[in-house]
Parts: sequence; structure tokens; C-alpha cells
Amino acid sequence: MTVAAKSPGRRWRWLQWLWPLGLLVIAWLFAPLRAGAAYPGMTCTAQADTVFSLASYTLLFIPTAAVLLVLSRRLIPAALRRGLRAWAAGLTALGIVIAIVFVAFAGVSADRRPFRATEQAVGCPHLKAGLQAVHCWQDGSTLEVNAVGQRPLDASALQSMAGALQSSRQDATLYEAFVLDTSDPSIAGYSNARLFILQDPGLTDFADLCLNERQAKLREVQSHRIGFYRYSTRQSPPVDAFFLQDAGRRGEPGYEVIDFLHGQVALPYVRPADLRPEESAYLDGVASSLGQLNQDLSRETQSPSPPGALAQMRQDFDRVTTDLLGGAPPKRLTLYRDTRVKGFLANFDLILSAEESAAQGQSAQTIHSSAYEDHRRYYYQEARVTRLIGYLFLQIPNVPFTDDQLSTVNWAVF
Repeated sequence: MTVAAKSPGRRWRWLQWLWPLGLLVIAWLFAPLRAGAAYPGMTCTAQADTVFSLASYTLLFIPTAAVLLVLSRRLIPAALRRGLRAWAAGLTALGIVIAIVFVAFAGVSADRRPFRATEQAVGCPHLKAGLQAVHCWQDGSTLEVNAVGQRPLDASALQSMAGALQSSRQDATLYEAFVLDTSDPSIAGYSNARLFILQDPGLTDFADLCLNERQAKLREVQSHRIGFYRYSTRQSPPVDAFFLQDAGRRGEPGYEVIDFLHGQVALPYVRPADLRPEESAYLDGVASSLGQLNQDLSRETQSPSPPGALAQMRQDFDRVTTDLLGGAPPKRLTLYRDTRVKGFLANFDLILSAEESAAQGQSAQTIHSSAYEDHRRYYYQEARVTRLIGYLFLQIPNVPFTDDQLSTVNWAVF
């Protein structure tokens, strides 16, 4: 008497074919957790990132499931039927490895969020002067630190905080330490690279779907930033300075700077309490005029340059030169005009002469190459920087600052 082998039930047969879906479910559970950790306190952005992660996992799951089914339904049973137990064990191990790799890394290769591939958390340095480093990241040769501390109340406390950040500088091409007044993870957990992403709507996962939320988060983080230390000798110009953010009576942002690159010079780029209306108007005029010349140069150096760009550049330069140098500035800004403003105009005149020579068919584009370089290093800046430099001349009168010294404030605004 013989007994027929019992055929597997329908549920078992379905389970044999659908078991890889369990891996996909596990991967889906990871998506919202990862997005929430990457964007703390940002519901919209985390949800958008979750949707993209789910799509990435699903896309990569299709070939993964096919490979696992071929192994489990064809190759491994065939090896067992032939008595090849070693082969069966090896193929089983291969299937397990494939499943683990999928759960651990699926979605990463399809994740198009910028500046996230190489950025990784690193150990934080030990800080002094009442500072506590809470989050640190490294991206290539760039090291970034978020630290928590109280705003210095006097010059000696300012010097102490600046010295603590400078002495703890790590071995990196670019080292930045941001001082916050809160340790809230939704604020202190953001690195400078991710703040940069928030400012550029073209870098978001779903265009401007969550742009309002991202901009709000950026303002929130910046409102808690009280100062930062920046070090880079390979940039042009180099910088090694601590910037303590300050504000004038009307809320205009400014900076108190300890410039280590120039002998620990203290430079207050803040609105003076006794700023007079005529001084403010003069600084507005300088910022507007120099900004116009910078814009003219940008148009002229386009390839090809718009018709009439060079003529407009010459016309604006002659007008600006007359306006800024023809009359007497407010008394306290005379040195500012005679050094910084005249230096800008003299350097711009060399550039304009080179452009005009090149337009006449002469190989004069490199006649004043150093002038182009100086313009890029020192003079091509926001209007706000022009005002901050003017504030410095008002705060520290009768000091002829060099362009190299004044370039430091560009990094604060940047």
C-alpha cells in the first residue's frame, strides 16, 4: 500500500512566490524614519523625501526580487535534488546577502538629494569658553561644527570665545564652527551644507513643493545663530576670523570680528549708534554706484556681451567717478572715500581700459589681469558689505584699512 505525497496548500505556494515582498515592506518602514531624522521639525520636506524614498525602494526591489526568486525557486532546489549541498548552502548565503544589502542600502543610489553622499557625522572637538559642540560633520576636506554658547557680554569674553574656536580648529581645508543659542536638535542638527540646500529651491526634491517650509526653517536656524568661526587658507582671499553677529538699533545686521589672520585685530562692522542721516545717505549712494559698476562689468564680460554694454560701462563709470569724488563726503567718511572708494575706482579704471582695448581689436584682455583678480577678491560684493565697511571706518576713525583686511567681512555675509 502506498500513500500519495501531500501537495502543498495554496497559501504555501503563494508564500513561496511572494516572500520577497517582506523585504520591501521592511524597507518602506525605514523610509519615514530616515526622512524624519534627516529633516527634523520639517513635516512637508520629510513627507516629500519619504515619497521619493518609497519610490526608490520599489524601483530597486524589482530586480532584487527577480534574483531572489530565481535562487529560491530554481537554483537552490535544483542543487538539493542533485545532492550538491555545498552549492545549495552557497546560493542560500548569496540570497541572504542580497536581502541584507537591499534592506540596508536600497534607495541610496537613487537618492538625488545633493550634498548628502559624502557628508558624514564625525567626533566633535572639546571647546572651552563656555562652548559645547553638539553636532559635527565632515564632507571631504570641509569640517563643520555646531556649538552652543552664550553671547559674549564684553570684549574679553568675545576674545575668549574667538580664541577657543580658533585653538580647537581641526585639520581641514575649510573649517567652520557655528555658535547657536539653543541645542534644539531641529536647529543644531543642521549643517552648513544643508542650510545651503534650503536656500536654493532648484535643489529641492520636488521643486518648490516645500519651499515655504524650507525658507521658514532657514530663518529659524539663522535667528539662533549668534556667531561663527571660519578658517581657510586655500581660498582667495584666505580667512581666519571669528564673527559675532550684532545688530544696530533698527535691526540692521552687523558683525564684530576677531581677525586672526591680521594679528587678532578687532573689527566692528556694526551700525554706529550715532550714525547721521547724511552719512547713511552717502553710504547708500556708494553702495548703489559701486553695485551698478559691478553689474556693468558682469554684462560686459558675458560671452557674447550685449550690444552697447561697453559704452554703458564707460558712461556709468564717468558719472559715478564724478558723483563720488567730485563733492566732499561727510567728514567722518573722508578717509573711507580716499582709500576704499578711490581704490575701487582706480582698479575699475584699469579693467575698463583693458575692455576698451580689447574691443578695438588689440590683444589687451590680459593687460591688467591683476586688476580683474583684485576686483574679484576685494570689490565684487553685496551692497550690504559696502555699508558694513563704511560702518567700520566710522567705528574706528583715522585708520587706513587695507583691502586685504576689509575682505574678511565678505565671509560673514556669505
